Amino acid sequence: MKGLGVSLLVALLLVLLAIEDTVSKKMTIEEAKKTIKNLRKVCSKKNDTPKELLDGQFRGEFPQDERLMCYMKCIMIATKAMKNDVILWDFFVKNARMILLEEYIPRVESVVETCKKEVTSTEGCEVAWQFGKCIYENDKELYLAP
Repeated sequence: MKGLGVSLLVALLLVLLAIEDTVSKKMTIEEAKKTIKNLRKVCSKKNDTPKELLDGQFRGEFPQDERLMCYMKCIMIATKAMKNDVILWDFFVKNARMILLEEYIPRVESVVETCKKEVTSTEGCEVAWQFGKCIYENDKELYLAP
């Protein structure tokens, strides 16, 4: 019976170590992009966003098309970076600190400070679009939208 207790304790310790290792693992930008990749299908269907508009983002093409703008809002809501048509700036930075490698954090903070001034709309889809466009224009590597 004593051996069983020791075995359970060792198993619990191994599980806790595995959880801690998983929690503390920080990601590169590419890994972060992969984690939200599936949102593209969900949000593009929800907003009937054509592939051409989605692909254009990665070439710096951000037309003021409602479908693209609302697609971007969908991504931000799904990642909890936006609520009630407002960008959660502090959450965005806090989340970046938790998931991204330390080397990216100063860049994220800089882009957020810049974009806080450039996002002027109060309409949700346009807010998200202005933010996404601003990120791309200031540090395109940090543009994570799928």
